[in-house]
Amino acid sequence: MGSGNFFSLLIFRLGLGLIVLFISSSTYGFTPQDQSRIKQLQEDADRIGKNNLDSVLLLLDMAENLALKENVQKVQAENAWIKAKTYYGLRNYAESQKFGELAIKIATPIKHYQVLGDSHNLLGLLVKREGQIDSAIDEYKLSLKYKELLSDSLGIAKTLQNMGLAFRALELHDSALVYYQRSIDIKSVLNDTLSLALTISNLGTYYFDVGKYQTAITKFQEAIKIYSKGNHKEDLARNYNNVGGAYLRLGYYQLALNFYLKALSEYRTLDLKLEEGNTYYKIGALHSYMANIPEALNYYSESLKIYESMDNDLDKADVFLGLGEVYLKDNNPEEALKYYKMSEDLYIKKGRPGDLALVRHGQGKAYARLKDFVKAKAYYAESILNQSEVNERVELGNIYNSLAVTNYEVKEYKEALKNYEAGLSIGRELRLPSLVRGSLLGLSEVYQALGNNSKALDFRIEYETVKDSLDNVEKSRQLAEIREIYESEKKDEQISQLELENEVVNAKSEANAALAAKEAANKLVFIVLAIALFVLALIFYFYFRQRLVLTKLKINEEKESRNKEVNQLMIQQQTKTLEAMVEGQEQERKRIAKELHDHFGSLMATVKVNLTTVASNKEVTPESEQQMQHLAKLVDQACVDIRSLSHSMHVGISEAFGLVPALRDLANSISQSGKIQVSFHSSNCAEKLDSTIEITAYRVIQELVSNVLKHAKATKLTIQLTCLEDIINIIVEDNGRGFDADFLMKNSQGMGLKSLQERITELHGEFEVDSRSEKGTTVIIDLPISIEQTLLKV
Repeated sequence: MGSGNFFSLLIFRLGLGLIVLFISSSTYGFTPQDQSRIKQLQEDADRIGKNNLDSVLLLLDMAENLALKENVQKVQAENAWIKAKTYYGLRNYAESQKFGELAIKIATPIKHYQVLGDSHNLLGLLVKREGQIDSAIDEYKLSLKYKELLSDSLGIAKTLQNMGLAFRALELHDSALVYYQRSIDIKSVLNDTLSLALTISNLGTYYFDVGKYQTAITKFQEAIKIYSKGNHKEDLARNYNNVGGAYLRLGYYQLALNFYLKALSEYRTLDLKLEEGNTYYKIGALHSYMANIPEALNYYSESLKIYESMDNDLDKADVFLGLGEVYLKDNNPEEALKYYKMSEDLYIKKGRPGDLALVRHGQGKAYARLKDFVKAKAYYAESILNQSEVNERVELGNIYNSLAVTNYEVKEYKEALKNYEAGLSIGRELRLPSLVRGSLLGLSEVYQALGNNSKALDFRIEYETVKDSLDNVEKSRQLAEIREIYESEKKDEQISQLELENEVVNAKSEANAALAAKEAANKLVFIVLAIALFVLALIFYFYFRQRLVLTKLKINEEKESRNKEVNQLMIQQQTKTLEAMVEGQEQERKRIAKELHDHFGSLMATVKVNLTTVASNKEVTPESEQQMQHLAKLVDQACVDIRSLSHSMHVGISEAFGLVPALRDLANSISQSGKIQVSFHSSNCAEKLDSTIEITAYRVIQELVSNVLKHAKATKLTIQLTCLEDIINIIVEDNGRGFDADFLMKNSQGMGLKSLQERITELHGEFEVDSRSEKGTTVIIDLPISIEQTLLKV
């Protein structure tokens, strides 16, 4: 590559780099047809998410407007999915479901499997929130189908996890475990730590559901450990709540409260109102278990404010139920009934028979407190029926005991015995000591009222045994809780110390990093300056080198131009000289031929006559007569030779007959040799032309014919002569071996075709050669008829 080209390429690349840098820094620098621009807009909308709904909608509208006609459905489907996900993050579930269904409707005919898989998964979450578990499972199955078509392993794992949650909601714990484990297996292979943590957390909920609370706590703590390594506060808060719930089931109320408060703190920081409200509810329920009435009422009230602001009926119903329990414990059955009724209305509206059974149980207890035993028994009976339908055995045992208490109050001892025995059976079956204890105490009291002191004593003794066992268990739990709290606080202290040490190390690291960054920046500045100077030096070097090269090129071009002009003048002069020489030769030949014919011919005729006269003299001797006869023969021979020489010097063109007869005679004489067949054709050349143009044409044809005879090895030769108004057209064509005309014309050093071309060009004629190997040669020449006028123009 020449230095000039390199310099130009360098400048071009520098300019191109600036243009690319400018375009990459512009947010909207793409053409409407640029599909990557649409993808960028959608990714920006997805990233902004719930933080700015207006911006999300604006970006998606821009993406749709940029879409080409053939891609608009694809973009619309993707946009609908992003809107569905955004509204889900904003807790606007109605809009989320609307756009999720719209995304599926648009994506189905165009087989956009990614949108279909994601949208069906989201719809599963939405209908599960409404309690439609079977419908949720159907949506998850459709999502799995599309994810498998895409070979989307991570998407499959996430949907399997949601399937596990759905089966957990149906209390099909073994099925839930299968889906959780499948999800964990896939995520472990993918090494997706965060997603794996979510599935581990869900596995903890499985152990929670089957009553393995300590194992559940271990799983939740594993998830917390992973989430603590990054800024995953929402996931941390959710698992804090899970640990709190497990400790609550174990009876470690203070530990449960500690984790609930941690979760609440995280949710407040994140401004997640729904989760904040749920945690308020959990803390209120915990205080209700502990009989801390003011605290319970306070946390329930905070929870209710959030649910009412979000118009969340199911969660409000749970709070109303909890408030009813609190007021009942506070011995305020009238207030309790008010909240039970509010809860009842919402559960009926949402079709939740299991939750409605809890309301009926509470209402029964409230009416029992009010001594309205008829209503109390009616509500208990309805509650038993509802709990039997949902197979909630724990709560069913408590309802039997509550109904037995009412039976005892109205002295229905046989009914009381039957219901206490039903409660005791469930308590022993499920190993619920508190339920067993209540049933045993009731049975002792009923048998005592019936006068069966022996059985009353037996149940009393068994009651005391269970009570002592429970007291010991409670003391053990309290000690264990104290130990847990101590260890937890110790761990927290250790963690705090480690965090402090980490902060110190991080501070040092940051200081060292800052120093290193400063040094690196200084080095970078130095390197950049050095590179800049080097590049600048290169630019100047190539610039001046280019200038030098351009100057040399300019000088060479001027020199070549001058040489070309000189050569052209020389060629023109040479052609003119050649023309003059040929013309002079022709004139000289004519003069010599005429002189030979006119002067020497007549002279020799006179000599011959005189010799004949001498020979007729009788006085001549026989010897002299013989000599005279021999001399006469020599004179005859000289006349013939002079006539032949004169004819050949007149180039075969008779001034009386012209060019056409001469060319016909030339063709006939060559054909008679038998070596080549020559044909001559003339058209519109009846009149005799100017002798100069005829001689020129004859010489040109003669030269071309000579070349054919010498070099072409042809068997046929055609000469065509056509006379037009202003020009003579000459075509000489053979079937010989041909040649490379362009090469020969450029590299010929002799006076052959190249000389003919130059001569024809000087005469303002046209000269064309068409020749290919083994295909013969055709030469076409156009000569102006008026050579004299042409020569005057030259």
